Amino acid sequence: MDNTGRKYYPTTLEAIHLLVLYVFLQSLVDFPLALYDYHHDTNWLSNGWIGSISTFAITAFILVFGYRKTHNTIRQTFAIKGFNPILIIGILFILPALQYLVGLLNTEIDKILPAPPWFWELFERVINNRFGFWGSVLKVAVLAPVIEELIFRGIIMHGLMRNYKPWYAIFLSGLLFSLFHLNPWQMTYTFFLGLLLGWVMIRTRSLPLAIIIHSINNLIVLYAITYHFELSENALFMLSKKDNVLMSIMALCAGILLIIAFTLKPKMQIKNPTP
Repeated sequence: MDNTGRKYYPTTLEAIHLLVLYVFLQSLVDFPLALYDYHHDTNWLSNGWIGSISTFAITAFILVFGYRKTHNTIRQTFAIKGFNPILIIGILFILPALQYLVGLLNTEIDKILPAPPWFWELFERVINNRFGFWGSVLKVAVLAPVIEELIFRGIIMHGLMRNYKPWYAIFLSGLLFSLFHLNPWQMTYTFFLGLLLGWVMIRTRSLPLAIIIHSINNLIVLYAITYHFELSENALFMLSKKDNVLMSIMALCAGILLIIAFTLKPKMQIKNPTP
């Protein structure tokens, strides 16, 4: 599984350690606030400013901590590289199809392990915040993708791509991404989204593209939740389940093929030496 004898940061265990450290530091802030709110009937934990400040400080620490251990440049560690804009078209085919297909899987899982009321309350809090829909967009489609991608497709993939074979780097980054959300009712989709982001990262080595993909995905989810009733009256939602599955599979395959086609590396032409 190891491609070379040299170990780059982070390895599998180091990646796990980095995420555990992040969760631990966040819990040092959240847990005391939760206890205080419980005993004093206050709402400090849900205060947007407190959450934003603590998240920014902890994320900054984790990023600096991880970056320093890579012993590499910022540009290389965080894969600051351009990408072909046509790839976005492929992503726009893949994401809605992936969400629909995994949604069918989640429906079956929900029959076995139904999501509790507090799970849906989390979504309502995101949408019904004091800043309205655009506040949700800022939090879900801007801040979250930037923070999570800097960690997962930035620092973590920096080491995994160099230490292991591509399939293992993609799988592990997707698994860690899923577990990091600490939410079993989101775990299935976040795992597949993590696989997609890891695969695109392997093919493009572009963190900005990963951030944009993550942002588009979250925008689609937010829009679907906010305008659920309006979308349910759309002609596409009137189609049979069989037709929607077929269309989703075709869109998924088309998007994947498009990304493969536009990320192929041209072969080096070897010229015959002149006599």
